[in-house]
Amino acid sequence: MRRNRHYLTYSILLSSVFLLTACPAPRTKSKLKAIQENNMDFPDLEKRYYEGIEFWLSDLFETDYDDSYALTDDASTRIIYEMDLNFSVELFDQDDAETIKYGFDQEIELIDAVHDHYILKREESLFEPSTSIKKELPADVGFPGYIQVVHGANSSYDDLSTYYTATIQVGTDYYVFQLIGKKESMGYLYDDFIDILKSVQK
Repeated sequence: MRRNRHYLTYSILLSSVFLLTACPAPRTKSKLKAIQENNMDFPDLEKRYYEGIEFWLSDLFETDYDDSYALTDDASTRIIYEMDLNFSVELFDQDDAETIKYGFDQEIELIDAVHDHYILKREESLFEPSTSIKKELPADVGFPGYIQVVHGANSSYDDLSTYYTATIQVGTDYYVFQLIGKKESMGYLYDDFIDILKSVQK
């Protein structure tokens, strides 16, 4: 009787192991794979809201509680952990812009002051940075602004990162957008960054 009981227990355990190994849980699709399958564009766009504006951002991004790559305390920061890809947007109102402007020796427009100040702060945070020329945003963005690309590392031992940085003026407010990632994987995301800016509405 005891032998039969042991045999029955062993059979149940063996059957359970078989069922668990024969029917594995479905694997979650890689977020990089989702982008690749969407012709290297961010998939599954969702409307996001931040300080009086709205824009579209992929639901691959989740809330990032590390805001060390932003200048302000109330930035909206998001991340795709698998790709080490960060996104942020920050608001500088007219008073902020006026204060920043006073830090420049030459006469400068408020939007230039905000943008140039942000780029300077980014360069100061990096080891041997290189920065593209400042360009006006494409006309179909819908709001005036500038965009620049900064490459650099946190130290001489770190890999290079790329910082897509754009400043747009909406009324009397100025919003700085960033998309940050490893340099070798950022080339195909520039158009996605522009598309985010194009989606901005008041």
